[in-house]
Amino acid sequence: MNTTVFFATNRIRSGDGSKASDYAGEAGPAGMPGKVTHAMGFVEGTDLATLQSGRLASIQGVNEDDFGDAVQQDLTSGRNLLIFLHGFANSFTDSITRAAFNREFLAASGVAAADCSVVSFSWPSRGITVDPNDIIGGLLMGPLTLALKLIGITASPLANAYFDDQAAAKAAAADFVSFLDRLRPAITKVHRRGGRVFLLAHSMGNWVMENALGKWAAMGLPRTMLFDEAISAAADSPFEESGVGPAWLVPLGKLSGRVSIYHSAGDDILRLSQVVNNTQRLGRSGPVDRTDLTRYPKERFRFVDCANLIDDGPGKTLDSSHQFYRRIPGVRDDMARIMAGKGAGGRVVL
Repeated sequence: MNTTVFFATNRIRSGDGSKASDYAGEAGPAGMPGKVTHAMGFVEGTDLATLQSGRLASIQGVNEDDFGDAVQQDLTSGRNLLIFLHGFANSFTDSITRAAFNREFLAASGVAAADCSVVSFSWPSRGITVDPNDIIGGLLMGPLTLALKLIGITASPLANAYFDDQAAAKAAAADFVSFLDRLRPAITKVHRRGGRVFLLAHSMGNWVMENALGKWAAMGLPRTMLFDEAISAAADSPFEESGVGPAWLVPLGKLSGRVSIYHSAGDDILRLSQVVNNTQRLGRSGPVDRTDLTRYPKERFRFVDCANLIDDGPGKTLDSSHQFYRRIPGVRDDMARIMAGKGAGGRVVL
């Protein structure tokens, strides 16, 4: 199976950008603000049966500032549009191949609206869960880490890679805003021909979105609808601010026809994140005030509880419960329904 992934990235680029190795951030520095590369990646070997994302075979159409004219035509021709924000520990290659998998997985639902062109925004995650250089220090600090945790302090070198990604995700917010602003003509073109546009943010990609929404407003950008449906899956961001739900959900609701939050109390990775961050995560429960219909009217918000679904797919690992949105057909099929403009609002239990 061959899949085209349009992408934009604020990872530092070396060379002409035609190879995955031209993009630092596989193991290196955060992006250089204001430097966003646009191109197309071609992914081979995506296998839905074995849940394999495939390999990045080639990169073409490299251009700074915006997609080139020919790529723009491909991007807006025929299909609906899916914008993907990846999560923690995704290398540049991961951000492209996982976007390809998501495209094919959703298309396999058989729902025409879910057969989309996909655009991935690749922010500079380090692509690792634990830095090998931190392992010895983390083990030596084991007893101290436990003692600190008892008084509400989390401190371990084993979390350094996670915190590096968290900082990179926050720093990428301005470039993500710039990317969306440049993408607005393409979004408008899709809408004018009767197509639909979707945002899918997974894990720490929601942290990028949370920080981007404040910048969107501060920059005075239009608050007209960008996304027909904004989908948050396994959000690695706080579930409350000062006793109410996170403030960014409200402006996201204004930029979207509807917002769907997919959460699962069985998400083991977010359980670890909760320990590291000392606060409940949005992707485990939805917002703290999710029953407030004034704040979250049913026609604009959905909170989808996926905890009861069984993952019987192959190759299960510790990370599998955090990937439920792309491993469990029941979640996929619900996403496909809402991409077609269907599906009940409010609280939904799958």
